[in-house]
Amino acid sequence: MGRRGFAFPPMFFLLGLFWFLPPASAQRTNTIGTCQTETLGREFITSYMEDCGNSSQFEVQIAGYFAFTSVSLSISNYTGDGARFEKKIMVNQGEMVRVRLPESVGIKGVTKFSKVVLIKADKDISVVSVSNKHVSPETTVLYPVSSLGNEHYIVTPSTDSLDSYPEFSVMTYEDRNSVEVHVKGKLHYLTKVYSTGNKLEIKLLAFQGYQFQGIADLSGTRIVSEKPVAVLVGQVCFCNNTKCSHVFEQLLPVCSWGTTYIIPPLPWQEVDERVYITASQSTTVLYQLGEQPETVTLAGGSVLQLPVKPSIPVYVSANVGIQVVFYSVGTAIPNSSHAFLMNVPDVASYCRMYSINAQEGFENFALMVANTSETGAIILDNQPLRDVVWNQVPGTEFVWGMHTLGPAIRSHAVEHPSSPFALLSVGTAAMDSYGIPGSCRKNVTFKCQTESLQIKEQLEMCKNVFLQAAAIASSFHSLPQQYPFLLLPLLKRRGPSMGENLGEKLPVENILSSS
Repeated sequence: MGRRGFAFPPMFFLLGLFWFLPPASAQRTNTIGTCQTETLGREFITSYMEDCGNSSQFEVQIAGYFAFTSVSLSISNYTGDGARFEKKIMVNQGEMVRVRLPESVGIKGVTKFSKVVLIKADKDISVVSVSNKHVSPETTVLYPVSSLGNEHYIVTPSTDSLDSYPEFSVMTYEDRNSVEVHVKGKLHYLTKVYSTGNKLEIKLLAFQGYQFQGIADLSGTRIVSEKPVAVLVGQVCFCNNTKCSHVFEQLLPVCSWGTTYIIPPLPWQEVDERVYITASQSTTVLYQLGEQPETVTLAGGSVLQLPVKPSIPVYVSANVGIQVVFYSVGTAIPNSSHAFLMNVPDVASYCRMYSINAQEGFENFALMVANTSETGAIILDNQPLRDVVWNQVPGTEFVWGMHTLGPAIRSHAVEHPSSPFALLSVGTAAMDSYGIPGSCRKNVTFKCQTESLQIKEQLEMCKNVFLQAAAIASSFHSLPQQYPFLLLPLLKRRGPSMGENLGEKLPVENILSSS
C-alpha cells in the first residue's frame, strides 16, 4: 500500500490562503475578566516597559496545545518602521515558537502609549513574554484577557541603588476605560510628583496603556479600573548583588488571589531571597519559615516582606485572599545569578497538567510542590520522574522537589494522572537566572502528540503551506471581503470531502488522507 501524502498541494494552498484572510466581522474569542487564574487562552495583551539603557530584544514564546493553531501578533498603532506590525504563525501541538518583536516596541519614561502587543489564536495557547538585555532575559507568563480584573495592588522590590526605580504599566483591552491610581510611595505623573494618599484618574482608549515610574518603593499602590486591565510591575536597572538588570512580572487581580501558598527555595540558592505578601483588606496571615509558625495582622494595602532561606520552604495561609510574589535578589560573583520576580501560585490553583519552557543556555529546573503521597506518579514528557529528592514542607501534607531539565530551549509537558501539584520553571546561567510559573493545561493532554515520522512530516508541510498563504494573504487586504468566494468553483471540483462551502472548516483527517 502506497504512502499517503499531499496529492493536491495547490488546493491545500488555496485553503490555507483563505484561512488567513481577515474575517468579515471581528469576533471575540475570550470572555473578558472572569477572574479565574488561567494561563491558557486565545487573546493576550502586553507591553514592554523601560529597562536598562538601549539595545533590548523583545520576544514572545508561544506554546501550542492543538494541531494547526493559527496565531496572529500585532502592535496597536505601531509605526516604528513606517508600517503596522503584524505577524502570523502556526503552532502545532507540543510545539513552542519564538517570535521576535521590533526593538522600538519598548516604552520609555512616564507616558501614555498605544504600543500594546495583541496576541490572538484560534485555539488555546500559552504565552511567555521575554525582555532580553545583553543576553540577560527576564520573563513573565502572560495571562489571557479572560483572567484580567478590575483591582490590582502594586508590589515593587526595594533597592538602595540610585540608578534603579520602580515602574508599572496599566493596559486596557478593546474598549475605552477609566483607571484610578491610589498612590502609595512617590511617583511621577505628567509634570508632577504624587505621594501617598493622592488619587490619579486616567482615561484610556482601546489598546492603550500608561506607564508610571516612581521615586521610591510603590508597593501597596492600588489600581482600580472600570473595565478589566492588564498590569505589569517592574524595576528599571535593578542593581543588587550582581549586575544591573531589568525585572518585571504581570500581576494577578485581587479577585483571583488565594489563601494558601507554599514557596520552595531555589535549587542554586545561597543567600536569602524575599517573598512579598500583599493584603487588600484587614487580613490575618499565618506563616511558617521553619518549624515554628507565626501570625501577623495586615491592614488593607500593606505589604509584608519575608525571607526565603536556602533549602527551607515557606508556608503562608490567610483568612482572605492575599497576593504572594517571589523576588530573587541575585547572588554575587563567583556564583552569580540574576534578579527576577515571579508570581507564586496558590494551592487552590494547583493543576494536574502543565507546560513549561526551558530557556536556551541555562541550567533549567522543574521546581515542584506535591502532596506527600502522590509524588510517584508525576510524568515528564510521557516518562515517569524517578530521580527527584522530595523534602517535607513543615506544617503541611506537601513536599517540594526539583528535576533538572536540558539546556535547550523547548517546551516540556509535566503531569499527574489524578493529583494537582505546583510547577515552577526556573533556571540559572553565568550572571543570569529566571523564574516563571508553569502553564496549567487542564484537560489538554499531549499523549497523542505527533509521534510518527510521517505525521510529523505532514504537519511540517502543512505549516509551510499555511505560512506561505499568510504572506500572500496580506496582499488581499485591500480587496472586497467576498473575494475568497471566487475560489469556490475550484474547491467544488474536489467534491464534498474538501468542503462545499469555503466558510466550512475542513476535518484535518480528510486533508491528510487525500491521495
